[in-house]
Amino acid sequence: MKLAVGASGAAAAAGALIPGPAAAQPKGQFQGVTINFITSPEVHEVALADKMSEIAKTWGMTLQARFLNGDELTQKVVLDFVSGASTWDLVYTLGVQNMYEFYNRGMIDVLDGLIASTGSQNTLAWPEFTQAAQRAVRFQNRTLGIPTTTSTPAVAYRLDLFEDPRERTAFKARYGYNLAPPNDYQQFLEIGQFFTRKKGELLAGKPLDADFYGSAFPNKKGVYLWHSYENMLLAYGVNLYNPNTRKAEFDGPSSVAAAQMYKALLAIQPSSNLNDSSAESTALFASGYAAMIVQYFDRVVLNTIKPDVPVYGKIGYALPPAEPNHPRGWKHAFRDGPGVIAVSSRSEHKAAALQLLIAASTTEAQVDMAKKHPGYMPSRARAIEATIAQYPAAGYVLRAEADPGAQTDVGVLPYPSILRAQEIADQVSTAISSVLTGGNIQSALSTAQRQIQTTLDTIKLS
Repeated sequence: MKLAVGASGAAAAAGALIPGPAAAQPKGQFQGVTINFITSPEVHEVALADKMSEIAKTWGMTLQARFLNGDELTQKVVLDFVSGASTWDLVYTLGVQNMYEFYNRGMIDVLDGLIASTGSQNTLAWPEFTQAAQRAVRFQNRTLGIPTTTSTPAVAYRLDLFEDPRERTAFKARYGYNLAPPNDYQQFLEIGQFFTRKKGELLAGKPLDADFYGSAFPNKKGVYLWHSYENMLLAYGVNLYNPNTRKAEFDGPSSVAAAQMYKALLAIQPSSNLNDSSAESTALFASGYAAMIVQYFDRVVLNTIKPDVPVYGKIGYALPPAEPNHPRGWKHAFRDGPGVIAVSSRSEHKAAALQLLIAASTTEAQVDMAKKHPGYMPSRARAIEATIAQYPAAGYVLRAEADPGAQTDVGVLPYPSILRAQEIADQVSTAISSVLTGGNIQSALSTAQRQIQTTLDTIKLS
C-alpha cells in the first residue's frame, strides 16, 4: 500500500536492499535455552517478539514474551528485580527515562563488554543505526540498550486541503502568507483557526456534515498530556532542569510563553481534547475531522494505512516547529522516542539474549518486520530506506532522525533529572491541566516550579 508523500521532502524510493551482516547462527550453544522478554503490546514490540521467536526456533531456542501496558510493565520489572527474581532476560524500557532509571538502580547491564565478549560487533553494525537512535542509548560512553524501532513525531496534515486552490487563496487573503506546514506555533495556531469550521460551512468547496477542527491534542491529564507538552517545552527552549545551575526553570518567561500558546490552541480543538488519549486524537484525525495533528509518525501510519480510512492517501508530514530565535538555534523541536530493549542484570542467559536481540535487529530483519507489521518503523537508516519503497512517506523518518531538534526525554530532562522523570512529568501535567481548565498560568507554573525543585533535590545517585 502506498502512503501520500507530503511536503516534508520524503526521500525517493530505495532500490534493491544491499544485504547487511547476516544474523549469527550459534552452533548449538544456545540449544534448549528459553529467553523471557517483557514488553508492551505496541505494534513495534509485537513485531520484534515475532521476529525473535522466529529466529529462536532456528537456533533451537524458545522465546517467551509477556505483554503488559505502560505502568504495569514498569512496576512488574521493578518488583521482580527488588525481590531478587531472575525472571526476565530482555526488558523493553518504554521511554528512555526508564532506561536511565533501570541503569541507575543496577537493573540492566551495560552492553559494551557483553557485545565484545560475544563477538557481536559486526552483526550489530552501529553505523547503520540512525544518529538519533545511537544517541538515545549512549550515556557516559556506555551503551545501555539496543534501539529497535523509531517512533518520532510529525505534523501530520491534510495534504489535500493544504493544496486546494480555494483554501490557499482564502488563507493568503486572510493572513498574508502562503498556506503550508507551520514554521512556528503562531502559524500553527493561525492555520488551525483558518480550518476550524462549523457543520454546514464549506471545506474545499463542500459543505461539512460535522464540525471540523484545526487540530486535536491528547490533553488527558497524565502521560498523554506530558508527552504532548514535551514538544512545547523543547520548542520554546524551556529548562526543566538546567545542568549549569542545577535548578529548574519552569516558571520563567519561555515557559510562560509556551503555556500561553498551548492554552490558545484550545480554540482550534474539540472540547473532548481534555479527556483524549493519543489514540483518540489520532482516530479523530484519521476519521477526517481535523486539519493537522502533532503525533508519532508510526501511530498515524498505523491508523491511516487502510484504503477505507477517510484520509487515506491525503496526508502530508512535516517536522514539528520551534519558536523563532530558539536558544539552541533549532528550526524544529520534538520529543523523539525510540523503542529500546535492554538486557536484565539478573538474566541467566545474557549472551543468548543479546545475540538473539541483535539478530532480530539487523537491517534485513527490520525490513521484514516493516513488511509484515504496518506501522513498525526501523531504527537502521538502510532499513528505513528500503521501507520507503513500500511506504514513500517513510522518508519523513530519515529527515526527522537527522534533525538536531529530535530529542529523547533526556533532552527535556537532562541527567540526573531524568531519574525522577515520572514525578516531574506528573507535576508538569498537573500544572498544564490547570492552565487548560482556567487556572492562572503564572500561579500554576510557580507551584510546579517549587514541586520540581523539591523533587530534583531528592535525587541521589547510586
